[in-house]
Amino acid sequence: MNTVIVYYSHSNNTRAAAELLREKLDARLVELKEEKKGNAIQAFFRKSSKLTGKPWEEIRDADRVYLMFPIWAGKSVPAINAFLRNPLTKFDRKEVYIVTFQASEDLKNSVKVHDFTGNLVRKSGGVIKETYAMQGGNMNVYIGDEAIKDRMGKVRWDEL
Repeated sequence: MNTVIVYYSHSNNTRAAAELLREKLDARLVELKEEKKGNAIQAFFRKSSKLTGKPWEEIRDADRVYLMFPIWAGKSVPAINAFLRNPLTKFDRKEVYIVTFQASEDLKNSVKVHDFTGNLVRKSGGVIKETYAMQGGNMNVYIGDEAIKDRMGKVRWDEL
């Protein structure tokens, strides 16, 4: 199965998790990069940032796509909003998994974020297979390799 992991990372928590998942799934990584860094205020208002490159082309031949990103201000980050709202991003019956990281221990608002991003995926023809919410760190705080391994190790990714 051709698997692509599309991720955005501000504090390296999501990047570290994406790299771990890439090893488990033998997947290709696609990092979303912004022309100008998005912020929590943009996230709160569900705004999009401007992405560099053409990341939507990287999922064209994928059968399975993992979307990995942090939650800021209880909402999806501007980079993932931009990716999902781009009319060139086509999921066309691809299996999609959403994996989010947030500072809140109770994972507050993750269901709303998964619903919001899942609806954008479905509008583009994708099929949401699973969603996962994990605790990361506060914005600009890397929680460390061991903490990321611990959180990612709670899911049997190779059995999905």
